[in-house]
Amino acid sequence: MNKEFGRKISLLRKKKGLNQKEVCEKLGISQALLSHYEKGIRECGLSFLVKIADLYDVSVDYLLGRSPNSSALNEEPDVDNIEEFNRLKGNTYCMLNRRLIINSTAVIYGMLAEINNKKLSKSVSDYLSVAQYNVFRKLYSLEKDKSDIFTLKTDSLDDYCNAYLALGNARINEIKQNGTIEGFDLSDDALAEKFSESYSPLNQMIKNAEKSLSQSFKI
Repeated sequence: MNKEFGRKISLLRKKKGLNQKEVCEKLGISQALLSHYEKGIRECGLSFLVKIADLYDVSVDYLLGRSPNSSALNEEPDVDNIEEFNRLKGNTYCMLNRRLIINSTAVIYGMLAEINNKKLSKSVSDYLSVAQYNVFRKLYSLEKDKSDIFTLKTDSLDDYCNAYLALGNARINEIKQNGTIEGFDLSDDALAEKFSESYSPLNQMIKNAEKSLSQSFKI
């Protein structure tokens, strides 16, 4: 258990419209103890973990940070059609990472909406679009015998994509240095409260990315 566990049960309580006293009456514990759990001062036992998961109707794995999915019934990710669902269902790794990327992107665009800077929004959107375009182009090219949907025909497209991402990164840094995002609370607690369930998958995505960077470059 860690600070993230305390933040989750605090946000879930507020989402249910309950105060600490009401939760304590339902669970049969003192308000001081619940306050310690929510602040991360003390670690709870298994009995409390099960009770709080049942009360808020979430999975224990979600509370422990083992799953980005809050549903106690292991709800499947949203998909556009049954064919897409069937493709994802057989690959848990893809299914979970799909959820992480979707929720993390929701937080990013939620932040952009709050910051309300058109230049920053365009720079971030262009950056993400080119990154996804490049990945899709590589996957699409795995199958040789098909019509080509791309109009750019150069062997140096990888280099151009990488250069554009570097340019996009420079544009975002320039906007950051100009102080155009001042006035928006970017603290961990503020983001967690504002974006609620989407924030936990973002934290998991951060851990995954930093692990990949650390292992690849020995940072």
